[in-house]
Order: sequence, then structure tokens, then C-alpha cells
Amino acid sequence: MWALNEVASMVQKAARGAGFPLGQAEDLGRVATYLAATSGDVRPITDALHEAMTEVEVSWNAQSVIVKNGPAILVAPIVRDAMQMGHVTVTLADVAHAPLVSAFLAADGIAQKWNGCDVSRSDTTVLEPTCGAVTIPEADWDAWSALAARTYVPETDASRLAGAGAGLTDND
Repeated sequence: MWALNEVASMVQKAARGAGFPLGQAEDLGRVATYLAATSGDVRPITDALHEAMTEVEVSWNAQSVIVKNGPAILVAPIVRDAMQMGHVTVTLADVAHAPLVSAFLAADGIAQKWNGCDVSRSDTTVLEPTCGAVTIPEADWDAWSALAARTYVPETDASRLAGAGAGLTDND
């Protein structure tokens, strides 16, 4: 069982370990807590962490937005921002991104309806997260931990002298 702040922290570290910018790491941590707190599947988080960082190609017009390509971790905030700016419909080129995009929208209180790769606002109610400990599948937690480990400082005598870890003396 994990506390929601532990889930957010681990996903943020994993995203940084995967090479994603800090803003996207923070967003992904927040969305992971939403999914975990609503008993949602956290696999979209793990999948997004393993996607290569590529450029996003977006086409904007007055009423809609078409996202032609890009990783889910960048596509989801674009869709959320487009909805918040009043765009009626957003079309995704890759339906595999729909679970993460849906979670991004729901975490920000945006109800949505899907028609294939098209998403638009809905008048339904967004599922409210609960508080308390959550269960994360071991495979997902292990994947996040492995990516987070990329951010750790290597253990050396010099780092210990500088106070890393317990240092050279442990007086607890």
C-alpha cells in the first residue's frame, strides 16, 4: 500500500529519470495520483514513461485541434489546454493515447466524451478521487523505481565525504 504523495513522488522521479522535463514530470505525478485514487489503471502512466520524447505536431483552428503525432506525456497536456481554452473537439492521431489523455482531463475536472479518436466536453460528472492508501501493481512500481534510479547520485567515497547517504559515520 502506498500513500498518494509517495505515488506522485515516485512517478515524478521516474519521469525525470526517463528524461522528461520537470513540468511534464509534475503533471504526470498528479495524474498518477488521480488514477490511483479513483482505482484506475496506472498502466497509461507506465506506458507514457517508456515512450520516446519526440516532437508533437498539432493543427489548430477556431473550433478544433488535431494532434497528429507525439508522445502521450506531451499530447495529454495539449489536449487539456485546448479544452480549457474553449476548443470544442480535439482529435488524436493515436488512439493508444486516449487513456492518459482522459486521465489528464479528469484530473483537472474536465468531463469528456469520446467518439473514436475525437474527444469533446461532456456534461457528465467527473469521478472524484478518494483519500487513503492505494495499491499499485508491482510491475508498474518496479518500472517506476528503475527509471527513478537513473536520477540517483552514484555512491562514491567522495559523495559520502560530502554527506550523501548516511555519510561515513552513522550515529542514529
